Amino acid sequence: MDRSVKQQVRDLLQERDDKSLFELCEKDSRFWKELRFLLYNLDERLRWSAIEAVGKYMQHLWRQGRKEKVREYMRNLFWSITDESGGIGWSAPQTIAEIIVNIPELIDPYGSMVIAHTLEEMPLVKGGLWAVGRMGRLAAGAVSFFQEMILEIFRNGDAETLGLAAWAMGEVGFEPALPFLEKLSGFKEPVRIYIKGDFHEKPLGRWAREAIIKINKRL
Repeated sequence: MDRSVKQQVRDLLQERDDKSLFELCEKDSRFWKELRFLLYNLDERLRWSAIEAVGKYMQHLWRQGRKEKVREYMRNLFWSITDESGGIGWSAPQTIAEIIVNIPELIDPYGSMVIAHTLEEMPLVKGGLWAVGRMGRLAAGAVSFFQEMILEIFRNGDAETLGLAAWAMGEVGFEPALPFLEKLSGFKEPVRIYIKGDFHEKPLGRWAREAIIKINKRL
């Protein structure tokens, strides 16, 4: 990859200049390739910026009428999280969710699919939970369908997993999670979650209490 291409993509992500980035991706496939590559960068902030940018770029293509290109990319993301792909696409669940939020029409079938493909695969559980939280109310039906799978996570998870589960259930407004959230409300382990452009760190119990409040408001 040409160094100037790499640097331009990074600079535009840091500047959040989506318009310029998308224009480059349209003119030269190397820019789109580099943006996809950054979905797996070890720099968390850069990686999350890439995830958000891909979601908006797919929306850009969708609005242009290039819907099949978007669906093809969604299929590629799912392929990357299956055993057949030969590797784990560990940012794929988050990217899928970001695309769905930008193109809500894709919630069916992809919302259910991302839950089914991630929440029983240990390397993908955290990404799958983040995806559920990011989709929020859009995913309410899918979360209800996979209720037992999701609630089982509260019985076995570490602090970070439990924090993500708590936050996600609050965003969805998932009432069956309330007894599990109540049990977590006194836990003090710090949990950091990326939400809409920034990292937020709070004790696990606070994530649980905030989720309880959000769910109760919807009852």
